[in-house]
Amino acid sequence: MTVFKNNYFKDIFNQATLVFVAQLIPVVFSPIISRIYNEEAIAEITGLISLSSILMVFSSLKLENAIVIEKDTNKAKQIISTCFLIITIYSLLVLIIIILFNETLINVFKLDSTIYLVPIYIFIFSLLNVLNFWFVRIKKFKLKAISKIIESIIYILFSISLFFLIGNNQIGLALGKILGVIIALIVLYKLSSLKLGKISAEKFKKILFKYKEFPLYNAPSNLANVIGLQLLVVFIGIYFSKEEFGFFGLANMIIIIPISFISQSVASIFFQKITEHYQNNNLIELKKTFYKTFTLLLSIGVPAFIILYVGSEYIFSFIFGGQWVISGKIARILSLVFLSQLVVSPLGVFLIAIEEIKLNSYWQYGRFIFVGIVIFISLEILSLNFMDFIKYYSVSIFFIYSIYLIIMLVKLKKLKNK
Repeated sequence: MTVFKNNYFKDIFNQATLVFVAQLIPVVFSPIISRIYNEEAIAEITGLISLSSILMVFSSLKLENAIVIEKDTNKAKQIISTCFLIITIYSLLVLIIIILFNETLINVFKLDSTIYLVPIYIFIFSLLNVLNFWFVRIKKFKLKAISKIIESIIYILFSISLFFLIGNNQIGLALGKILGVIIALIVLYKLSSLKLGKISAEKFKKILFKYKEFPLYNAPSNLANVIGLQLLVVFIGIYFSKEEFGFFGLANMIIIIPISFISQSVASIFFQKITEHYQNNNLIELKKTFYKTFTLLLSIGVPAFIILYVGSEYIFSFIFGGQWVISGKIARILSLVFLSQLVVSPLGVFLIAIEEIKLNSYWQYGRFIFVGIVIFISLEILSLNFMDFIKYYSVSIFFIYSIYLIIMLVKLKKLKNK
């Protein structure tokens, strides 16, 4: 295909392929995982990732975006040091929050055995995320994807090994996930060749002031966005049983979580390229990059959506066993969310790249409010059952992401030279 003669699309293809391989590893071993770990163990790791995703939003005040935008390399390194300091302080604050609200968080997120692993996961994953933005800046996209492969291999090997060492348990998957991130973090830091020093109070203040829009607008709105994404997990935890939570957890682990990582990988390359064109005032290439990326994502997303919608029940029952057919039904419903995450979500960084941070924030707040209203009506007014609730949620996500795409297309059309 001629599209892959372009270095940008080669980067996307290579990155997406490697991340796909990284996400394929847990999928390949998931028949083993689903047979040695029960619904409650899968509910534990689902809750761990969900709670961590919500609390992680403020871990670096979203300053990692500035690593890509900052023109001076030395100042970009100072931003990394600033992020590391903020993440350390924030992780300690999360530990205090968990101690204070322990019982409530356990009840909502079904974290009977892994609640105190949340601050550790937030700390190491946030550091890893900051390093990933450094590799985006220096265009070493493959290293980010390779780290995901390392993380996945360690996660699977440790989780299976722990089961055979101590028998049935609820913490093996969570511990395996954390160990995988730690090893990936160590490897990435070694490969980065970064030599980070202490950040002075004066430089710390300057960075916060220069990029104040990220903590003031992007971080709060991103929190609303992440909570919106995790609302399904939260309300399943509140309104439904741990068994149903576990069935959802497998579908989420196989369908939504992997595609979110692939989406983020594409978004990081797209973000770097769009930022470069915008800073160089090259709007013709910027628009070409946007439309070509959208077309590429659509050409991949639609066939994958059809396969999921038609065959997920058979695929889940065949691979994981007949007891997991409910997860297949959930995956079929979530195929609309899958399509939205794959096709529209990676393009969202376009608004940040063209310095429309406030506009992006307004959409994220709107998404949170809209999805929250849909969930409230579904559970409190209509009193829907488990499956119907997921259907209403999926349709609402597809609708709101369609609005997001329209906003981006309108803004792209109106974009003029600076």
